[in-house]
Amino acid sequence: SGETNKKEALPPDQTELRWPWWVTGDCCGLVCAFVTNILHFFAYYVQMKYVIGPWYGTLSYSAIGYSIVMLLAVISHNMCRFTNPGTVPLSFVAPTPLDVDTRRNYVCKRSHVIKPPTAHYCREARRVVVRMDHYCPWVNNVVGMFTQKYFLLFLLYTFLCCVFSGITLTSRAWSCSRQSRYYSRHNPKPSFCNPEPHDVILCVINFVEALLFVLFTGCMGADQFEAISKNTPYIDRLQGIKGRQRPICENLRDVFGGRFSLTWFLPLPPSREARASFNKMLYDTRAHLRKEAQKYQQEIDQAPTVQGEAVDHAGGSNGALRRRNGSG
Repeated sequence: SGETNKKEALPPDQTELRWPWWVTGDCCGLVCAFVTNILHFFAYYVQMKYVIGPWYGTLSYSAIGYSIVMLLAVISHNMCRFTNPGTVPLSFVAPTPLDVDTRRNYVCKRSHVIKPPTAHYCREARRVVVRMDHYCPWVNNVVGMFTQKYFLLFLLYTFLCCVFSGITLTSRAWSCSRQSRYYSRHNPKPSFCNPEPHDVILCVINFVEALLFVLFTGCMGADQFEAISKNTPYIDRLQGIKGRQRPICENLRDVFGGRFSLTWFLPLPPSREARASFNKMLYDTRAHLRKEAQKYQQEIDQAPTVQGEAVDHAGGSNGALRRRNGSG
């Protein structure tokens, strides 16, 4: 149809990647992503209300620095959540006929679109995602080609927030307990060293939260670094597939976009280079499949038939016509 031809005329990154994106089919992911934002704002409230604010002041360097890191963590989280991870457009349907091996390696059996190398089908997103690493319920999205940078920034800034919270809470408790003997009725303790019960409870919760998530984000970050260094996404590692070995700096440039600069640490939209690489990957895969389809069609047309079945030159059954539609 005319609409299909119009979509095919557009580069892949100018079609679905520009649409609003939100994975709504995973209830666990929706809850986890919401809770993640709540935990960040809860920690910020406790730090400003009961720790940094009374101790250093809300306009101190510590408060401003923590506010910036916390804001970057929340922005990175939501950019990762609401950005298309790199889905193959539905208009990129695989050509036919194709042999069984080619369909298994390059065609999604659920959506029937082409499947470039490192692309996989995600059940939660119900789409094929290029350079898919895994689906993460904490961001309610797939960690793929266009969301891996946001995911790494979210892990980094959340890790820093947790470390900062742990240090300030520990320092407050240690400082107040150490200096308690110097205070008297005429020299009373400062407010941050004379907490109310609810203050203590909230700070304890904040400390437990910081401890748990510094371990979680640290482990996840180490796992992501290993995947990037080996140029092999998590799913490919599970399947025993190894990516092409390259210097780690090249792999990092693919994830963060361009040469090392300040933009690596900012949750900015995908670079032109990343979009161009995405387009090339899809075009190359489709061109390869079209050649394979033409080649396989010629084999079918040239194969002699006996009672409706293709037969090889040795006289045995070839089964080409049985695989004409790539089933199996």
